[in-house]
Amino acid sequence: MRKAKLLSLFSSLFLLSGCWDQTQLNETKLVRAAGFDYLKNGKIRNTASIPQSINTEAGVGQVNNQVFYAVGNTARQSRIKLDRKVSEQVDASKNLIVILGENAAKHDIYHILDVFYRDPKSALNARIAIAKGKASDVINSKFEETETTVGIGQYLNESVRSAEKASIVPTENIQTICPVMFDPGQDFGLPYLVPEKNDVSVNGVAIFHGYKMVGKIYGAQGVMYTLLTGKQKHLSMSLTKKITNKHKDRILNYVSIKVKKNKRTFNVNVSPDDKISAHIKLDMKVVITEYPRDNLTTKKKIQNIEKALSKRLTKDANTVLHDLQDMNSDAFGVGRKLIAFHNPTWKRLDWNKEYPNIDYTASVNVKVIGHGIIE
Repeated sequence: MRKAKLLSLFSSLFLLSGCWDQTQLNETKLVRAAGFDYLKNGKIRNTASIPQSINTEAGVGQVNNQVFYAVGNTARQSRIKLDRKVSEQVDASKNLIVILGENAAKHDIYHILDVFYRDPKSALNARIAIAKGKASDVINSKFEETETTVGIGQYLNESVRSAEKASIVPTENIQTICPVMFDPGQDFGLPYLVPEKNDVSVNGVAIFHGYKMVGKIYGAQGVMYTLLTGKQKHLSMSLTKKITNKHKDRILNYVSIKVKKNKRTFNVNVSPDDKISAHIKLDMKVVITEYPRDNLTTKKKIQNIEKALSKRLTKDANTVLHDLQDMNSDAFGVGRKLIAFHNPTWKRLDWNKEYPNIDYTASVNVKVIGHGIIE
């Protein structure tokens, strides 16, 4: 009797109709790069790059970057209008990167990103970056690499990924910044793109406070910003620093290093009278990759270089911290530590007013672990 019931149950399962959400690729246009800009009238322009592979006479595959525009009162409305301009259905589930124009970034960016967080098909692992000027100009640019087999979305995505590996910019995507936007004790930074004649330069870090961009950190300072986050402990990034002014021949005043390991210690203290101080210490292990003066054969010489590099990088680190305070961006999360470990103090203060005035310092200790094959 029991076996008969089980057999009847399993047999009935085959009669149940299943349902699933499916999309036919031959009926869709895959967006690989999306851009958003605020127009003067307050509306949002959505720019989408949709690559299409074509075969040349030589039989070589080539990518044709089709760019479409649509304007709406919201990001969702602009996407709906964009869908009407394309022959097939627009699908952003394989999107690689989202670019926000600088003006859009200075508004509340969540108003734009909300459309991604509410759509279950959204590519939440898509990178996000800020463009100097308009996002539409970046996506519509004709870069050299995109004229062959690389689409604009892939090109921009790989450019940012390369900068992340070199620790030029922090590693972020649409998903990772979401909880930070809602965190009163921490802010964040995003890659800052500058379009040039034939390529795009990942030129620094766009700094945010809450939902809005409040400033930028360029070049080598962007590298120091990334090091201060402490997220990348094992890395292989290069720096060239001026460590002396003694030599008339300019090249002899510089040393180039490759950072192999970076360990961060971050302490936040509160005194009995509620005075807040924070200190970030970086312990770096580096390899000297270029030293035009040579003479790296003595222990004393190596120690002098370590001392000079530590002093210079400490100065750079403190410059970054002071710049962040001037922008009122708590990118490294001093407030988050106060919430976790000094909550009564946190509840008593107005962090937006207090943060720019706290005692916030950094120190860098450099240890040379290698200096090339020539002794």
